[in-house]
Amino acid sequence: MRSTSLLRQAAAQATAPDAYAKSLAYATDLVRRTDHEAIYASHFYPGDVRPAYLALRALNAELAGLPDQVSNQLVGRMRFQWWKDAIKGLYDGKPPPHPLMTLLSSLPQRPFLSAYHFNRLISTRESNFLNPTFHTLQDLADYSAGTQASLLYLLLQATAASSSKADDLTLDHAASHLAVAVTIATLLRSIPHHASRRTSVIPLDVASKHQLQEEALFRKGPEAEGLQDAVAQLAGIAQAELRTARECFDGTTGLPKRAVPVFLAATPARSYLDRLASPKVDYNPFDVTLAKRYWKLPFQVWGDARNSRF
Repeated sequence: MRSTSLLRQAAAQATAPDAYAKSLAYATDLVRRTDHEAIYASHFYPGDVRPAYLALRALNAELAGLPDQVSNQLVGRMRFQWWKDAIKGLYDGKPPPHPLMTLLSSLPQRPFLSAYHFNRLISTRESNFLNPTFHTLQDLADYSAGTQASLLYLLLQATAASSSKADDLTLDHAASHLAVAVTIATLLRSIPHHASRRTSVIPLDVASKHQLQEEALFRKGPEAEGLQDAVAQLAGIAQAELRTARECFDGTTGLPKRAVPVFLAATPARSYLDRLASPKVDYNPFDVTLAKRYWKLPFQVWGDARNSRF
């Protein structure tokens, strides 16, 4: 009996590192496949925080991709409920057998990650799945607060761990503005994808202001009247939010070192917005050059990390 118990303990100890390694590999592969630009920033996180970054980005990718994986709303709601239950299990000490839950439960930063932000991320993704239309710019801002802002807050908590700086209001304030910029850039990039599925991510009040009709967007794509003007307005808001995020650090010593990797989320968004505004592209989200991997982006991320800027 005693020898059997010892064998089981030894097997469990041998399996745990293997399960962790497989879970980390799963998260890394998922981010690389579905959000490849996020991989660049991972190299600038401290080694002990990098798994947390990959786990959180992978979870966000899982949730963001869920609507394209289900055939109807009932199945989608069931899938989102599974994730809600999984997070509850994570905090109850009973994570379900899923690679991301295995990874999250193993993180030394897990006790410092707020369940509230996890639940808000899932609930906001679910609400957008059930009703993907943004009626107003405020709807878009609320969506940003529940998705990108929640993700950034979790990453700030992961980099701070037990430090009292985890509640740094300046960082949170800047992150909330950065989240809006990242959200808008992400939505603008997704216009061709969503239009092909007869869905518009442009807020109705913005579309109405520029006489952009949804049916014209679905049928004509880049030739739809008012599209470029609507995109230009949203891109301008994103750029303004980036400036506001930077201004949060005016009169301070600048972006804290621990937060630099987190704010690298700005680099792909800023890079895309700059290319979108170029004379050649002229706010046409269907321009084929925008769909290609931008060879300068890794160097831009490196430069921002080195100079602690965003």
